[in-house]
Amino acid sequence: MSSAVEITLMGRNFSILTDEDPEQVMAAASLVQEHIDELRGMGASVASDRLLTLVSLNLAGELLKNGTGNMDGLEGLISKLDSVVLQAEGLAKAPLR
Repeated sequence: MSSAVEITLMGRNFSILTDEDPEQVMAAASLVQEHIDELRGMGASVASDRLLTLVSLNLAGELLKNGTGNMDGLEGLISKLDSVVLQAEGLAKAPLR
């Protein structure tokens, strides 16, 4: 059964509908935020959607390099990350109230 999990990325709140364990979703969001902070610490100043794309690619690359990912699992991960990126892009383009 899907449940909503509240996460924060780049100072923005997201509500993610998922069948996964909420603790794992929050841990994944924390890992993504750590990578975002790392890229920003290296001087990366790119738009949020590009930053999330870079982080997604870096994480997927790490999975493949460490041999912990397989193509079936990777496709699911990429699909989920795409969903988060699309939500973030939509929120980034939304007018501030």
